Amino acid sequence: MLTASGPLSNLLIVDFTRAVAGPFCTQLLADRGARVIKIEDPGSGDESRHWGPAFKGGESAYQMSLNRNKESITLDLKSDLGKRAVAKLIAQADVLVENFRAGIAERLGFGWEQAAAANPRLIYASITGFRRDGDEAARAGYDLIIQAMSGLMYANRMPNGDPFRVVYPVTDITTGMYASHAILTALYEREQTGKGKRVWVSLIESLMSTLCSITPMQLMSGEEPMMGAAIVPYQMFRASDGPLVAGTPNERIWMRFAEALDRKDWLEDPRFADNKTRCANRPYVIEQIQETIGNMTRSECLARLERFDVPSGPILTVTEANESGRMKTIEVDHPRAGSTKVPGNPIEGFGPACNKPAPLLGEHTEKILVELGLV
Repeated sequence: MLTASGPLSNLLIVDFTRAVAGPFCTQLLADRGARVIKIEDPGSGDESRHWGPAFKGGESAYQMSLNRNKESITLDLKSDLGKRAVAKLIAQADVLVENFRAGIAERLGFGWEQAAAANPRLIYASITGFRRDGDEAARAGYDLIIQAMSGLMYANRMPNGDPFRVVYPVTDITTGMYASHAILTALYEREQTGKGKRVWVSLIESLMSTLCSITPMQLMSGEEPMMGAAIVPYQMFRASDGPLVAGTPNERIWMRFAEALDRKDWLEDPRFADNKTRCANRPYVIEQIQETIGNMTRSECLARLERFDVPSGPILTVTEANESGRMKTIEVDHPRAGSTKVPGNPIEGFGPACNKPAPLLGEHTEKILVELGLV
């Protein structure tokens, strides 16, 4: 059994999730001390254990970054032992999280109604691909498919360019955050009512709800939004020796931007008058800005923009970003991978987050079964 401290250390979470969205949700709770028991298939476990290309000591970097601070138990959910173990865990749990396809949890004997009958105080969180009350309720959801069907990939394109996917699983991470929020809200409500609750979060609704700069524009104008169209300029430009980004989210910053680039003539040009006008004249405005920045080195341009307090920055490689010291990392001592760095929890104010390594497949099976009185 893992020992943990933190504001959630009194919680027991039974985790039936796999891949990304569910594991990220439960990891956020485990980081603050919740005891998370991850139930995995014998032999193969969570599929993220097999995702590459980076492995260390046979362990996937992907799954090690999604499952820290958890315990792993392997169970055949159709066996008598598996069913008894799950029943005992549910009876003791504060939270159950699952991302099965519709109907599978019920067939295995621990759907919402079955679990709530055994534990009326249980918070039961379901993560689905699509809305539970729609025609696609039984359809599986994956980040790539949701990015395509949400409109994000289409909006995430350059003029006359092909749609493309956001490189990291933004759908899953967003959904995991929503799911953890739903669980904490339900736990707070339980403090008032004494009763458990079922909450649902879908991948498609989670991602679409966050497209705050895209969806409202389409609903209001009826037109397809383009990347960066809400603010001009607010995008990448190419200096003579490398790319950078810069933006002017209000008119005060726009004026400083023009001064920084020694283009006060833009302040007199009616095509640059305000953001609405710059949006209407976007091709010309961007062409003029690119021509000006293209005559400078990146360091020269960024130094000017910083001097005038204009939001800007270089485009870094992942390696450069990781070496910049801007991200909080934690070093864990994994039994197979050894000393390994993983991204840390960025929330501050609660003291340090827990930093136990992700478990080996089935690492805690025997200990948990002993606790449950099954061996």
